[in-house]
Amino acid sequence: MNKSQLIKNTVAEIDISKITNYQQEYPQSRTLRKIVNYSQRIQSSDNEQEIFKLGVDLAYFLDSICDPNKVGCVKDEKEKKH
Repeated sequence: MNKSQLIKNTVAEIDISKITNYQQEYPQSRTLRKIVNYSQRIQSSDNEQEIFKLGVDLAYFLDSICDPNKVGCVKDEKEKKH
């Protein structure tokens, strides 16, 4: 299995419905919008370089919403694992 397929499989495990719920709570958050957008772009892309770059950016954004010192949208420790 190549890296791009691995990234696609990992992104498929992200619970986008929870991210969408956070968007209702934080409607001005660009980070949450980017997470949803990048997840969709990764799934639809066949370009390995684009998938890798978007995957790195997506990982950073997911870390940001879980880190209370950055965006800190996710408060529940159990939800940070999803």
